[in-house]
Amino acid sequence: MKSIFCVSLFVLLTNAVKDPLVLLISFDGFRYNYLERTATPNFDRLIREGVKAKWIKDFFVSQTFPNHYGIATGLFEESHGIVGNRFYDPSLNRSFNYGNVADVVDPVFWGGEPIWVTNQLQGRKSGVYFWVGSEAPIKNIRPTVWKNFNTSVPWRERVDTVVSWLANKESLDITLALLYFSQPDHFGHTFGPESPEVTDMIGQCDNITGYLIRQLELSGIFDDVNIIITSDHGMATLNQTRTAAIKPHLNMTEIDQYINYGTGAAIWPKAGYIDSTYQSLLGIGSHVSVWKKDNIPLEFHYRSNVRIPPILLMPQDKWFLVNNSKDPINLRGSHGYNNSLMDMHPFFIARGPAFRSGFVSEPFRSVDIYGLICEIMGLDPAPNNGSLSEVQQLLAPSDYFLATVIGVIVGSVLASFVLVSILIYFNKGIIRKRPKTDSFSSGSRPLLESNIS
Repeated sequence: MKSIFCVSLFVLLTNAVKDPLVLLISFDGFRYNYLERTATPNFDRLIREGVKAKWIKDFFVSQTFPNHYGIATGLFEESHGIVGNRFYDPSLNRSFNYGNVADVVDPVFWGGEPIWVTNQLQGRKSGVYFWVGSEAPIKNIRPTVWKNFNTSVPWRERVDTVVSWLANKESLDITLALLYFSQPDHFGHTFGPESPEVTDMIGQCDNITGYLIRQLELSGIFDDVNIIITSDHGMATLNQTRTAAIKPHLNMTEIDQYINYGTGAAIWPKAGYIDSTYQSLLGIGSHVSVWKKDNIPLEFHYRSNVRIPPILLMPQDKWFLVNNSKDPINLRGSHGYNNSLMDMHPFFIARGPAFRSGFVSEPFRSVDIYGLICEIMGLDPAPNNGSLSEVQQLLAPSDYFLATVIGVIVGSVLASFVLVSILIYFNKGIIRKRPKTDSFSSGSRPLLESNIS
């Protein structure tokens, strides 16, 4: 009876020493001011009980793959190497396309260290339900559990799975989970960011957040999980008459690689044709910026990578690059513009034991989120471009973290004490029962080890 009590007490104390839990969620294309568009009671609750940023500054270029991977690594695009949804790497003589599974799972494209790798290199476990980069073995490491991207998976199924991970219903000991939703980005492109369809989708995003809250509460971990909800970029309305044609200003026989993504274009002229191509492209007009690689504005942090093209184009807000003058625009909204524009800025809200309550923060950068998560989880961050000082104001007073550290230390000491007590208890019992001989029987040591474990 005593042995059962001691073992139970040891297990109880060991379980009490828990690593912090973090859930990072992205709603793709959720602009900073979308919360003002319709009733969002569940987002409002998280803000009321947690923190909100007025807005956050995304990465340049403002696209899904580079921005999500920048959030995960705390690196600018020139540092982590995913410099667009599509790009060309002259050192590999290969192109990357976000819609090509073979590219997405190939670790050769992925630089830096995403947060799930940081977490696992330091002895913890991660679960990722759709996040850019999670399908590739980066540094030869995959998330403990992950899902191949599949837009058909119902939202509630995604939430149920992530909650199950964090509640440890599958005995996976997940401490970090990431979750992705492709809306309202899809509707923003299709109908435009100011459309009633997007307004309705904002409500649906709030509804699934409410479902997440209820499931966390039913699992008894809502107050244990640090929830961070953000997005990769915002969304701008396209003016259907404001198009700028590129190919009339190019001699395609002089071009090696050409990628036009509407809100920008990347051009690799053949050797000896950079200057002439640049001069020709200046003729598009003042509504399109044309830069040689070395002249790309420094504030974009978009120069120092072989994958950044020799010539980069970017139209003004609401303009769209087309190949030929009569090409239609098949979208009502888009992103990828100058990341200083307000329309490009995403939202940020967070709630949990590590965060302050009812606090509205001044803007910060998406690049700072990686370091924020490392601080909450007590992880040593990999080299990154973020700054903890930019997000320190979001966190609860330092006594929260001091209490967490003290709790871990005290819990560890108590657990060790109980373990030693169990060892002493059993050793005494065995010594009292030991026959008058100087050697153990062949079955004694396995029995002792079995009882201890």
